[in-house]
Amino acid sequence: MAITKGLSILCEDLQRTGGISQIFLRSWAAGDQATFVNTAGVSHSISSIVDTGGTDADWFMFEFKDEVPTLAVTASKENGSTSFECALSFYLPRMNDTKFAVLQEMLTQCMMGIVVDTNGNKYVIGVSEKYSVGGSENVSLSRSQTYLNLASMEGNTGAAYSEENGITITLMAKQFELPRLFTGVLTPDVVALTATTA
Repeated sequence: MAITKGLSILCEDLQRTGGISQIFLRSWAAGDQATFVNTAGVSHSISSIVDTGGTDADWFMFEFKDEVPTLAVTASKENGSTSFECALSFYLPRMNDTKFAVLQEMLTQCMMGIVVDTNGNKYVIGVSEKYSVGGSENVSLSRSQTYLNLASMEGNTGAAYSEENGITITLMAKQFELPRLFTGVLTPDVVALTATTA
């Protein structure tokens, strides 16, 4: 693929903020389908993520301590192949049994995530079009092997009464393309801590 256009920095780019506002996670299921949009120099996105049979995919919302979570993307090139490590880190204050029970479920899960930043961008991690195993790149996405997995947890009660009590979660996806923006319909239910994508 050739370079097809340049990049500009506008005033609105300089007025944007950092930070993450929402995190949605789900386990991969056989038959999950993502629609990839590839337009050179214009779009590198996913327009829909649906479950088996083309129905809306269900997601779970994970709240966190504000101004702590980050999504870091690190690229490395070896023997002509570029890989991207996408690390999502967030902090859950006040360790307790309920939080541990939910985190315990993550230990062996192959997941995907949607990370919404404070500018409204929705980054998809753990979903990649490149190097799927078997079939074409748009089929059998559950065999792409670019899942989002638990990388580490670090919890601490703190020593002094004024110190933090909580646990930091880091999820990692090794992909062979940059994270794509989700341009489809994401419908959160902040009361139920769920969401759907179509």
